[in-house]
Amino acid sequence: MSTMYRFNGLDDRPIRVASDAPLLDFTARFFGLWPFEAEGTAIADLADITIETVDGGFRLRHPVLDGGTQEVPDAAEAANQLVGLLAAEQLARRSDLIGLHAGAAASPRGLILFVGDSLCGKSTLALQLARRGARFFGDDRLLVAPAGTDGHDSPTGIGLGLTPRMRLPVHEGAGGALAAFVEGNAVVEHMDWQGNPIIAYLDLGLDTFDAAPFGTTLPIAAVILPERRDDDPDALDFGTGSKGDAALALVRQSTAPGMDARGHVAAAALIAGSVPCLHLVYGSSAVAADLVVERFDIS
Repeated sequence: MSTMYRFNGLDDRPIRVASDAPLLDFTARFFGLWPFEAEGTAIADLADITIETVDGGFRLRHPVLDGGTQEVPDAAEAANQLVGLLAAEQLARRSDLIGLHAGAAASPRGLILFVGDSLCGKSTLALQLARRGARFFGDDRLLVAPAGTDGHDSPTGIGLGLTPRMRLPVHEGAGGALAAFVEGNAVVEHMDWQGNPIIAYLDLGLDTFDAAPFGTTLPIAAVILPERRDDDPDALDFGTGSKGDAALALVRQSTAPGMDARGHVAAAALIAGSVPCLHLVYGSSAVAADLVVERFDIS
C-alpha cells in the first residue's frame, strides 16, 4: 500500500508524493534539509508525484518526465530521481522563478553563484567555500527570483535544502583536506560499469558544515564563471567578467518553464546586469577558494 509523503513547498501548498518506495530511509542521503513527513495512506488523486512498484523496480510518474514516466531498478534510485521531480514541481508552481544549475554559497555580502558548463568545478568550489565558513546553499539545483519578484530589490537565490554530492575521485586540484573530508563523510551512491565509485553524497546529519534549509533566501552578491585549467595546476586569475557571458551562462544552465524564450533570456540578463560578474581561472580549487574567501570577507 502506498504512503503519502508531504514535502514542504514555498507557499502553504505542500508537494505530495504517493510512494511504494520507503522514502524515509533516504532522507539524509538525498533530501538533506528539505523537510517532509509521512502523511498516511496515499490517495492517488491527491498526489503531485507518484512512485509505484513494477516488476524489478519502481516507476515514477510526473508530467516533466519523457512520456510522463520513468522506471528505476530500486528504492534508492527512485529517491534519487525524485529530487529532480520535486524541484520541477516547485518550479512549475512559480512562473516567476528560474531553476538554475549552479554551485552556491553565502558570504557576508550575499549569495555567491558559480555558473558554467559541466566539469568547470561549480560543486567543488561551493563545497570548498562551505568548508571555509560560508553557508552552503547548493551544488546542483537552486531557484532564483529576478529583481522585483516577491518585493525583492535585487535577484535572490532560494535554497532547496538538497544534499551535496561530489564526483569521485575528488579532483586532485581540490587538495588533500577536501579529499579526506569527502572520504570520511560521504555515502557512495553510484558506480561505473567496472564497480568504481563515481558519485558520493555528503551526510549533512553529521553537522559537517552549515547548510541552508529548504526555502532559505539570500540576495545574490555575484555570479562567478569558473574556468578550470587541468593542464596548469598553478593557474589563478580572478577578475571582472563579461556580463554578456554571464547572462549566456545563466540561460544555458537554467530552466524557466513558466516563461517564454524572450522572458527567460530577459530574466537571465536582468540577473547578470544587477550584480558583479566575475571570471575565475584556476588550477587548484583549494587555492581559488582561498582567494574567493578573501575577496568576499568569508570567515
